[in-house]
Amino acid sequence: MRDYVHWATLGALCELLPLPGNRVTLSQEKDRYGLPVAHFSYSQCDNDRMLIRAARTVMEDVLRAAGATEVITINRYAHLVGGCRMAAGPENGVVDADLRTFAVPNLLVTDGSVLPTQGSANPALTIMALVDRAAGRLAAGARGGLRSPAGARR
Repeated sequence: MRDYVHWATLGALCELLPLPGNRVTLSQEKDRYGLPVAHFSYSQCDNDRMLIRAARTVMEDVLRAAGATEVITINRYAHLVGGCRMAAGPENGVVDADLRTFAVPNLLVTDGSVLPTQGSANPALTIMALVDRAAGRLAAGARGGLRSPAGARR
């Protein structure tokens, strides 16, 4: 730990492509309450792997150019998105542009899982903007009556 003050850390945010097979579904496995547990399917395509490899090479080169005598690289992924992706219709996603699920009227999903892909930056501000818009639409709907995901009055 006495060397810790001499460490440097670099990280790269790479846009990993939204693959159709990357999704969250319900498993046949049940939890202690008898409910199905989530099953996560995730993979990377060749482009994703090449992008990550290129970013790692650049970061290692930068550290060595700065005088690093020891470089340690770890694979770490943060802000994985896409489990409840936003789409124009239920055949391609879970929620609409207002974050309402196609399957359950007036159920909103308000987190990073609605983003089909992440881009190259932390998605926090995008998530906050989407949630703010959804809250505004939800408040307007409360004043005007409940709506189904398709927009029809109930």
